[in-house]
Amino acid sequence: MNYLSVDVGTTGCKCQLFSDTGEILVYRFDEYDFLEKDGSHYVNVDFIAAYLRRTLSEIGAQHKVSSVCVSSLGESFVLLDGEDRVLFYPMLYTDPRGEQEAQAIRAVIGEERAFSLTGVIPHSMYSLSKLLWIKNHLPDVFAKAKKVMLMGDYIGYLMTGERVIDHALAARTGAFDIEKKQFSVEMLSAFGIPCEWFSEPRVAGSVVGRLKREWGLDAMLVLGSHDQVCTSLGAGVLAAGDAVDGMGTVECITTLFKSKPTSAEMGRQGYPCVPYPVDGLYCTYMLNYSCGSIVNWLRKKILHGYSGEESDFFTYMEKQMRDEPTGLLTLPYFGGASTPYQDLDARGAILGLTTDTGDFVLYRSVMEGTAFEMRLNAETVSRYGISVQNAVATGGGANSDTWLQIKADIQNIPIRTLRSSEGGLCGCAMLQAVAMGGARDLWEARDIFVRYNKHLAPRAEKHLAYERDYRKYKKIYHAIKEIY
Repeated sequence: MNYLSVDVGTTGCKCQLFSDTGEILVYRFDEYDFLEKDGSHYVNVDFIAAYLRRTLSEIGAQHKVSSVCVSSLGESFVLLDGEDRVLFYPMLYTDPRGEQEAQAIRAVIGEERAFSLTGVIPHSMYSLSKLLWIKNHLPDVFAKAKKVMLMGDYIGYLMTGERVIDHALAARTGAFDIEKKQFSVEMLSAFGIPCEWFSEPRVAGSVVGRLKREWGLDAMLVLGSHDQVCTSLGAGVLAAGDAVDGMGTVECITTLFKSKPTSAEMGRQGYPCVPYPVDGLYCTYMLNYSCGSIVNWLRKKILHGYSGEESDFFTYMEKQMRDEPTGLLTLPYFGGASTPYQDLDARGAILGLTTDTGDFVLYRSVMEGTAFEMRLNAETVSRYGISVQNAVATGGGANSDTWLQIKADIQNIPIRTLRSSEGGLCGCAMLQAVAMGGARDLWEARDIFVRYNKHLAPRAEKHLAYERDYRKYKKIYHAIKEIY
């Protein structure tokens, strides 16, 4: 059997075909533009659907495909009428429309009750707030609505005619009861939205149905999940305390835990409580808006890409570094602060500069700052019974052994890397293997598909050396907040 994994993003789509022994047979990646309408950007669902039909047919013409599984972005939804015509294209989660509606949800439901039900505090990013914006500002459009689908269940609906959504993706609507594993009648009826507008919730890895002939594959659709969850599965994250650290432009650590937290303060600090595909487990997301972006800022805007006599900038910088704390303190809020402060007006800072500060010291301090920030997040979520005991690093930052060793030393956890940065596609393959009988469970599927590469252990003496700087780091945000 061969398993085809699909990752649908905001501006790009990846397809990867795996054999049942874990070998990669095909990899495709293509980008697409936003759909621009009335001065706003939307996810171009028409282009994505046409692209996937063509791509899946091409892959099916060359390889036998047993099943397909889709990983997708969260929050953004498509609104359909009774004839499946698109009434409203998916808004981006960063679109500010829905903020007043989020305030209304908080006022009617209350933050404590909303978090207890849905695992999130009402916010403009979530589907419910934006759906209410349509109701309030485009009542004629809202009156014609019959179906609300996020990207994962919408693509699945096009493929099979079945409307099914997994629990983790459903949780990104802000209207899903994470304990009962169903859309919340209480949340939706309070605002005049029928529950039947949403797809049927099922656990990720369920068999949805057979693909329609027009897709060019004689294959079954296996239910995928939110991209963060699929990435975690593909990193082999299956037990409480396991985490995956996505080190891209933005950094996101997804970690697993057992007991559903009861304090809404967790949600107010930006940490969601999301059902995980392993029974009895939840996950949360810890975010830093500046990870790869701050490195690119230093490389392009400050050092202008200089790489000395080396082949690239990174080799040049890391070759000259001393393996010890820099003594500088970098607050990496160059794109605002995410969890736990939730302060978009926050600004970055580099403290401790002298005329002796060199470029490689500055670069290492940037890496230290991002590591301090994620340690701060890990300490914060520990208040809610959540721990980070180990991490698997993915994304562009995972290519730097120096950066990973700094993170291991500062956070005092072991860090591993994968053979491939495409963890989400691997996670989809694991779900398919279990659903199609190629593996008994996710643990056996992990043994087949997840291939680890490097292992970096924390060094006790380096961890102790960073302690003084970390104690200072925790004070910086509060100390300078009033002056930026």
